[in-house]
Order: sequence, then structure tokens, then C-alpha cells
Amino acid sequence: MRLPTGKNRKQPWLLKLQQTLGASEMVFPELRHSAPNLSYGRHKAPAYPRARHAANLILLYPSEQGDWTIPLMIRAETEGIHAGEIALPGGRCEPEESAQQTALREFHEETGHQVAVKSVLGELPPTNVWASNHQVRTFVALEDSLPVWSPDPCEVAGLIFLPLAHLMDPRKFGMHQVIRRRVQFSALHLNVDGHRVWGATLRMLVELGEALTSAK
Repeated sequence: MRLPTGKNRKQPWLLKLQQTLGASEMVFPELRHSAPNLSYGRHKAPAYPRARHAANLILLYPSEQGDWTIPLMIRAETEGIHAGEIALPGGRCEPEESAQQTALREFHEETGHQVAVKSVLGELPPTNVWASNHQVRTFVALEDSLPVWSPDPCEVAGLIFLPLAHLMDPRKFGMHQVIRRRVQFSALHLNVDGHRVWGATLRMLVELGEALTSAK
């Protein structure tokens, strides 16, 4: 897949993607396979009454070869329950701040790259991250140029880069075993440069892949 630039940004499939992201509800049966065992569908159930609100951002941009790429971050080992995991840049909403403002602010703070409001295409359905009691809203943005990265070392141990073609390739997926509080269960993961992307982050990425498929 090649990234549309300039006047090509208004081609029909991209407009259809924006419409898909703007839908009030997207239903993709395939997504049931992206959730780990024992999740019991809680990622899509109504949020807990006291769930905290957070937002993150999926940025699509062209690599030096012109292929679509998504930046992911390795959380620093000091980042609580999700320490060391692969995640989308994002964080908790501040008072009087919209979810989109949170997503753009957190992306800038964590990666050092500022994404313009006009680059945001739309939003995926919210995801409940029940392990940390957050409801997360995920926004999707598209840029035409290669970003300059300057990640925050306090929050980010490193950045890895997911080619969009890998997200659309079933051969890049696998299963692994997870142990939480003496309970072992299986989980689907996506291989990215030797790292396993799984859980809520994988679910958000798979939803993007399904939206792109629908937009073709």
C-alpha cells in the first residue's frame, strides 16, 4: 500500500475511511479473535462507572520507502501495570480537555512529534482496558511527511515502527501464553521487530485494519 499525498488525499477510498471512522458503531466479527482468553468481552462492554478516561493516537505516515507506517512505543519500566508493554502513544484525559486534545497532547509529549488537528481522520470505537480501569478513545491521523522523533525517556523506553502491510498480513500473527496472578491464558499477538504487540493495543490496531479493509 502507498500513502496518498497532495490532491490524492481526497480519493474515494480515503473519504470512505473517514466515513467508516466516523460511524457510531463498527461491527467486525473477526475481532473476537484479537481479544485474549479470559477477557470475556469486557473490552467492548459498558465502561465501569468509575472508569478513568484516556485517549491515544494512531498515526499513519510514509516511511522513507513510501510505505505506510505506524509508530508504537515501548513503555518505560516505571509505567505501572503496563510497564514494558508495547502501546500506542496516549494517556489519561485532563480536566476540561477533549479526548482528541488528549490524544494529540500525549502523542507530542511521548514521541516529540506534534500532529496537527487537521491531520485527524476520525475515531475508532472506544476500548475498555479493564486491567487498569480505563476507557480509551482511539483517534486516527494521516500525514504526508516523515516525522522527526524525540521520545520522552521518562515514559518511553523506545519506539518501534509497524509497517501497515504487516498489520494486514495474517502470517505476522501468532499466539503466546500469559501469566497474570497465577492464572495462565493464551493471547493473540502481532510480531513487530521481535516484539509482541497484544491486548488492547492489538485490538485497536486490528480495528484499524478492518476499517481500512472496509474502505477499499
